[in-house]
Amino acid sequence: MLSSGEARALCAEADVGTALSVLRREGVGPVALRGLLSQWEKTGRKSYPSAVDLVDGHGRSTSAAIHVPAGARPGQLGALVVLHGAGGSGKQVLPQFTTLGDRVGSAVICPTARVPPRTGNGLDMAGIFGNRFAKPSWDLRSGDLALAALRWARTELGVDPDRCVVAGVSMGGLATWNLGMRFWPHFAAAVPINGALSMWEMFGTDRRSRALVPNLRPLPLFVVHGSEDEQIPPHFDRRSVAELRELGHQELEYAEVRGGRHGLETLGLDDGMPLHRRLEQWLTRRRRTGSPVEVRHRADEDRHGRAFWVRLGGIGPSEAGEVRAHRRTPGRVVIEVARAATVTLYLSTEWAAPGDKIEVSVNGVTSTVRFEPDLATVVASFKETADPALIAEQVVSFAVPRTTAHTPSDTEARDDAAHPI
Repeated sequence: MLSSGEARALCAEADVGTALSVLRREGVGPVALRGLLSQWEKTGRKSYPSAVDLVDGHGRSTSAAIHVPAGARPGQLGALVVLHGAGGSGKQVLPQFTTLGDRVGSAVICPTARVPPRTGNGLDMAGIFGNRFAKPSWDLRSGDLALAALRWARTELGVDPDRCVVAGVSMGGLATWNLGMRFWPHFAAAVPINGALSMWEMFGTDRRSRALVPNLRPLPLFVVHGSEDEQIPPHFDRRSVAELRELGHQELEYAEVRGGRHGLETLGLDDGMPLHRRLEQWLTRRRRTGSPVEVRHRADEDRHGRAFWVRLGGIGPSEAGEVRAHRRTPGRVVIEVARAATVTLYLSTEWAAPGDKIEVSVNGVTSTVRFEPDLATVVASFKETADPALIAEQVVSFAVPRTTAHTPSDTEARDDAAHPI
């Protein structure tokens, strides 16, 4: 029988066909495989690299600087992915976060940005001239190298997938806000430092980005900004923090450092300083709570349409698509979708036993699905993210009916005033 480590390595690294051959030879079915992929061995590695090469979904490679606390054990170790600012590198920013990683029991992974894989105006990342000069920056909408770093930490270090945090400074702070909005199910928390939701807001409200702000409600945030930052003034973060508080965000800390400027060294984040201790204590308590019974998510592109067990597809170019999905009973799911053409469910044994029927209502139109776990689906879903919380045993898609969505009750309406369908 395969060990959990062997199963994770096989599903993460081998092609799906090879993995299926080995699993079938070993007699491992889809339900058993899902269980193996969620376990860790008790023994850790004797040594860890100081740098690794990462490859993202676009085939781009980069180096990531690594620090792993002494005595780390698989399943007990968290991950802190840190994104550097413009003109920096992972190697350059790593020393500023190693002590924090040691204090909270997390490996620190610092990838180095590369030139984005697609053209367009990169104002958010590279200033007023965008990417006209093809400078390295973080690709906000695909997750690119940041998610590749997270996947590496899960597969190679065996980090606890519920203790993965993203942080970033300056350009990396901008990326942290945006990755948090688009890929919030991957993280236990986000820490943007001297960043902003969008530099387009130098000219007015960035409606495209602001439409995704409600996605941040379930994601704990610790926002740091220098009061004297002239490169990215603090009013950008003040506005985002105020908006999230109006939306009822329950796990939000904002620290505006009096006299702090744009440089990280001016913010009082050195070991032993009050803000460092405050951040350390806050991070120690952060843990992703697992797959929720109800998911609400907005997406302005298909590539970040998934949130836990539901995905939007066929999102139009002008407005963000939106979904509210609720597992009301073990055999019934109610979904409301706006401004998207398809919705996909990622089913697992949390939903039903093999052979059971699941009733799925999409905008009031009901279908019945027979739950049939599939080994290839388990392998493919783990290979994508190496995140046990995102493993699927069956994937089912539905066309969104051209009907009027359900009208919330008075109680639901009060809760949804800031997050309507």
